[in-house]
Amino acid sequence: MRKTLFFILLAAFCLPPGAQTPPPDAQPPSPDAQAFARLPADLRAMLSHLPPGEALQKVEFARQNLIALGVPSPSPGQLRGTVARVILSSPEAYSVEGASAGATTFPPLSPLVSPHTPQR
Repeated sequence: MRKTLFFILLAAFCLPPGAQTPPPDAQPPSPDAQAFARLPADLRAMLSHLPPGEALQKVEFARQNLIALGVPSPSPGQLRGTVARVILSSPEAYSVEGASAGATTFPPLSPLVSPHTPQR
């Protein structure tokens, strides 16, 4: 009895290593995919057409937008509505264009002020 139990345990521990570990082509999900999987189901359904990284950017942008509007802890409905607006809007609506005032940024000094600094 002991010999058969010993051989069964020996056989179980001596299985080929490939039988105990997953195949090498099965890669673990990326951090973005893991974070996307932790989102609520309704947000995942709304963002399923986007890659995980881009979907997380949209959710983060919506959260930042809500914080800017004075809602630091939005309800799930508020976050869902803001994410929907972010998805439906065009990227150009959220871009910031730079502009320079040109020569009028620093007006010239008054003619009554000496251009030279006084020496001590």
